[in-house]
Amino acid sequence: MTDTTVSAAPGRVLRVDAERRRQAVLCAAAAVFLDEGLDAPLENVARAAGVGIGTLYRRFPSRDALVEAVFEAKMAAYADRTESAVESAALDAWDAFASYVRDICAMQISDPPFGAILLKPMQGSALFAGAHARALRAARRLVQRARSAGAIRDDFRDTDLYLLVAATAALVSEPGPVPAAQAAPRLADLFLDAVKGPAA
Repeated sequence: MTDTTVSAAPGRVLRVDAERRRQAVLCAAAAVFLDEGLDAPLENVARAAGVGIGTLYRRFPSRDALVEAVFEAKMAAYADRTESAVESAALDAWDAFASYVRDICAMQISDPPFGAILLKPMQGSALFAGAHARALRAARRLVQRARSAGAIRDDFRDTDLYLLVAATAALVSEPGPVPAAQAAPRLADLFLDAVKGPAA
């Protein structure tokens, strides 16, 4: 019994250490991506995590794999938020749509790297890709409900939301005379005013 305990303990320690290093890499990557963008050198991530670049690549064989692991939970939360907007649209289509648009804007301001992922998402991780697909389906349903209720223009398409995301990303990455924190909500308000339907 003692031998079993002794032989099992090193394995457990190794697994705990490996998971600790993995979490350190994920935390470091989140901070580096926020400061330097998604194209930041992975050497900077490894340095911030206190591991070698070889250790990083053993756990995350590509940049996309690392990015997906960092933002997997956030993509799932985004999908949940979009589905929640669809449900709310059954009661008040305009309020649900407008709140969703403003939330997208706020999210891009607070986390520009995630906004960049929405523009060009990766598809390698099954969980990440599944959450992204779920968000897209919900966004289409939200637009359909809002359009059917007359809350938004008849010619509005779900792909028009992409235009807003792209425009907000540009404001965040290349701020002009007005800070993005002020300009992006203003852009969202102008967008909503432009797409408002007769029943809004």
